[in-house]
Amino acid sequence: MQRLLLVTLGCFWLFMTWQLWRVEYAGEKLGAAVEISTVWDKIRRAPDDSHLQIVHVPSGQLFGELDWEPQVLTENTSRVEGQIMHIDSYELEVDNGVFLLDDDQGQVRFNLELAMDAASVWQTVRIDIRKLDDQSKLDLYLSAFASASNQVLNLSLELQNYTNQIQMPLEDMRDPRKFSKALLALRGTGKLTTITTIFAINKLLDEANLGSQLNFSFELPRKAHLDRLPGVRSDIKVYRVDFEPLKGWPASVYLNRTGEIMLVRLPQGYELRNTHYYGVARRRKQ
Repeated sequence: MQRLLLVTLGCFWLFMTWQLWRVEYAGEKLGAAVEISTVWDKIRRAPDDSHLQIVHVPSGQLFGELDWEPQVLTENTSRVEGQIMHIDSYELEVDNGVFLLDDDQGQVRFNLELAMDAASVWQTVRIDIRKLDDQSKLDLYLSAFASASNQVLNLSLELQNYTNQIQMPLEDMRDPRKFSKALLALRGTGKLTTITTIFAINKLLDEANLGSQLNFSFELPRKAHLDRLPGVRSDIKVYRVDFEPLKGWPASVYLNRTGEIMLVRLPQGYELRNTHYYGVARRRKQ
């Protein structure tokens, strides 16, 4: 009787394992296309945060880190604990962002908040950038806030001896010349301080340079593909999404089946690597 029970349990385990494998992998081939809506739904509902480090692969240098934090905001009217009855909105955040500069130049701290409604239509976007010196004192504060309700971008710049705020229609961001003029107005008539030059703001605000190099016609990805996570020993199947944040600057995002970001490949050899899969990189002494 015991043997019969063990055989029955063993057959049941094999059957369930086969069913799980069939659901997860059967019929899937590397490179096969996946609907982008499926991947996007996993990103916004991902149960786990992603701790990413910014690494320059050719040199092996660590340049910074950030936390990617998706959140589902719900109205829970159910008496069953943990059961979601109605999704109210979504939030995607980049938190604790740090970009390391040279030892005598300090660091840049940044964060981003994107709020969306239940249909994933964006509602508000906020970006904050702080430049700190090597003594952790504030050198520069740059913030941008936009709302879908008024279609206006609010920009604010603070330095030790300079403060300015401007507004511009979001539609002007489609025109590099209008966008650059707005940024020049934010900068003011005079050149900014040397600290800001270190931060490369002046280069970005140069009207001719900005107008000729940047193209704001960004198209959202339409497809994702099945792939393997590169650069790791294990055979991990992932979704890969290819896109161009700027024209001529291809990038790729690799996500696991739950929507956690595992790797972001950027131009010029930069990568954002998930520390759970690639380990923790250490900054090298110059």
